[in-house]
Amino acid sequence: MENKDDLKKYFDNKEYSTAIVGAEGEIAIPASNEDKITTVISLLTDPKNKDVKEEALLTLKKEKGAHLLINAINSKKAKDKKHILVAACWESEINFSEHLSFFIELALSDDYLVSLEAITVIENMEGPFNQEALKAGIQKVKDIQKNTSSERLVLLNDLAETLKNFASA
Repeated sequence: MENKDDLKKYFDNKEYSTAIVGAEGEIAIPASNEDKITTVISLLTDPKNKDVKEEALLTLKKEKGAHLLINAINSKKAKDKKHILVAACWESEINFSEHLSFFIELALSDDYLVSLEAITVIENMEGPFNQEALKAGIQKVKDIQKNTSSERLVLLNDLAETLKNFASA
């Protein structure tokens, strides 16, 4: 049985190389940063890896992997799994406060699950916050609230309240 503490090797190109075998049998060996992003996406979203997901999240936290998660979320490979990767941000317990604007944009997404998970990430942020980013975020939320259906309005009201609390703290 593999030692789960050795999970770091998945993120170290010198230690571990990932080969991806596609449906047609082609083999691709991703480049360094792409390799890491692909590995993160696979570890966190593929049901076959559910037994190592928790360890992957712990490794990301230990290794300060916020940038990897953000790159994975932005990756075209993660299009249909974006909400899972956004959820991994709060599940990892990494403080994403310096990326507040990024998560506000995700929270304003038309994809309900992405929006819900992004708001959860924001609610779990510890600060400190850039006051300009907070003001701009509050204004964006207000603008979107004016033209939003009641289903999303509840989420946006929660987001607005959270941002106002951050601004007054």
